Formats: sequence, C-alpha cells, structure tokens
Amino acid sequence: MKHYDVHIDGYRLTNAARFGLAALGFCFGWVGVLVDWAIGHGKHQMECSAEDIYLGIFGWALSVVCWFVLTAAGALAPGASLAALVACGGSAVLAGSAGVTLGAAAPIDGWAIFLLVAACLFLVLSSMWIYGMRFKMTPEEKAAVLPGDDWIKPGERHLRYDSGVTIDAPAAKVWAYVKQSGQTQAGWYSFDWLERLFTFDIHNHYDIHPEWQNLKAGDYQWFHQAPLSIGEWVTEVSDVEPYGWASHSDTATDPSYKYRGPNGEAALKLWFRRFCWTWNWRVASVSGDPSRCRLIWRCDCTFDRWHRANRYFVVFILGTASIVMGRGYMNRLKSLAEGTYRYPDSKK
Repeated sequence: MKHYDVHIDGYRLTNAARFGLAALGFCFGWVGVLVDWAIGHGKHQMECSAEDIYLGIFGWALSVVCWFVLTAAGALAPGASLAALVACGGSAVLAGSAGVTLGAAAPIDGWAIFLLVAACLFLVLSSMWIYGMRFKMTPEEKAAVLPGDDWIKPGERHLRYDSGVTIDAPAAKVWAYVKQSGQTQAGWYSFDWLERLFTFDIHNHYDIHPEWQNLKAGDYQWFHQAPLSIGEWVTEVSDVEPYGWASHSDTATDPSYKYRGPNGEAALKLWFRRFCWTWNWRVASVSGDPSRCRLIWRCDCTFDRWHRANRYFVVFILGTASIVMGRGYMNRLKSLAEGTYRYPDSKK
C-alpha cells in the first residue's frame, strides 16, 4: 500500500484487517461472518462491508476444507456435527476435539462430501469477489455525476458496480489506452485467454494504435462478436480532460432493439422483458499532480422483472465475471501506463 491515501485512492482494507476478518469466519463460522458484516457496516466502509462478508465466508469455507482433510486423514476423530461446522466453523472442530461434540459427530460420508463441495464453491466465489473488490472509489467520486448517469431514471431500481484506480501517469496517456478498448480493437486488457475460453474472440494489444483513437458517439463497443453481439452503444465521448465516455445497452431504446445493426449489433436481452446497463468512464488528473490520474467507472443495471432470482443471476453470474475482469483491466492498464509491464511482439 505504498503511497496509499484514502482521500485519493478510496477506502482499502489493510492486510492485517483482511487476515483478521477471514480468521473470524474460520474460527466462528457463519457467526463470524455476521460479525464481519457488522464491522464493515458499522464503519460505513462502502463496499468494504461486502468485502468483509466475503472474507468471512472464505475463512469459514477454509475451516470446512481443513476439517474434512484432517478427519479423512485420521488426524482428527469425528467430533462435530455438520450443523455445528456450518454455524461455528473451526470452533466446532476444537470443541469436538475436547469431547464436546455439539450433536452427533459427523463421519466422512455423503453429507460430509456434499458440505466439502459446497465449501469449495464458496471458496472460489468469495475469492473472486475479494479479488474483484480491491479498487474502490472515494466518497467524493461516488457522489459525482458522470456523463450517462441520467440514462437510468431516478426511482428506477438498479444494481451498481463501480471502481477506481490511481495511476502514476498523466491522464492523457491513460486515456489513449482506454479509448481503444473493445473486442474489435485493443481488447479489454484483462484475461483474454479466459475470455476466449468462453467464446469471446478477444486478443489484447498493448501498444497505442493511432487507428483506434477515434472513439465517437454512435459507435458500438463490442464485447462478444456476432451472432451473440454482446456490446454497448457509445453516447458521449470527451477528448478533453476530464476524459471519458458514456455508453449503454438497453433493449427498450437501443438502435437495434427491433432490427440488428449492419454488423449484427444488438442489445443484450436474455430472458428479461427489458434489460439495460450503463457503463460510464472518467479519466482525470489527481488534484495538484498532473503526473498522476484516477481512472473510475460506474456500471448500473436495471431489468424487468425485478425479482430475487433475476437479481441473484445478475449479481452472482454477470456481476462476478464483471468484477474479476474489471480488476484485471485496471491492473493491466495501470502497469501499461506506468511502463512496468513487458509484453511480446504478438501483443503490440
């Protein structure tokens, strides 16, 4: 956390805090997770309340994996019920070792394997969210109005994902990388091998290409090629500081909501009656230091019908992928603009 300033870089948990929050989940299970939530919520730590929860879940899931491995290997005699493991995590294992079984001691059977599989899934999910939530906006950035914010109207229920990173490079240099983003241009600077695994034909390029510096309103920003045609329409572009663009995909109003565009462009509909997201970006110098800048973005999503199953799908399927790839984007862009990333000729 060298040169870290909460007023510039946003709230960030220290490594000691992250370890402590995970330890609460490990030692006290879902009771510890609730304590983690209370800690984050009580301190008004923005997304850190969610990060606290995922750290606790990671700790709990790790305790279950440790219990299973040690019990299966014979290092621990069965001494805790599965319900106690879920509720109390590692403390249930310690109590069982002391002869307090907290219910019928669970052997390694089908239910124990089921709990292990569930814990492994929670490990993966929580790890992805902990990774993706590293970069945050400051309170001032959260309160700022970005171009394109008015697409989703006041009162419309929506989900929000936002992020921000400080880059030790001038805003104009960072903007040159940002404006050439897209599946048909420089890629999305993230894990392109993973994107290709999921059929997104994306190949990252890390040189600045003059032919890709002409982003303008009306362009279709591709994520996935036709016929899936996942992407967004650019509505505003600023080539003066603060740099940025506003974009959206809205099945109710996009140019392709009835007929596809000339290259197969279409708003992403899925099974929703209406599905809409906005993705609004800004690159601006850090106050008083033109050699540093902040890259921030805000992504809002609204849809019909607004029920729990749809919200869970958007948050845990679309949202998990977005925050992981978003963190990868910011990591890579920061290292490129700061000149610390070396890449082969094939990526130029």
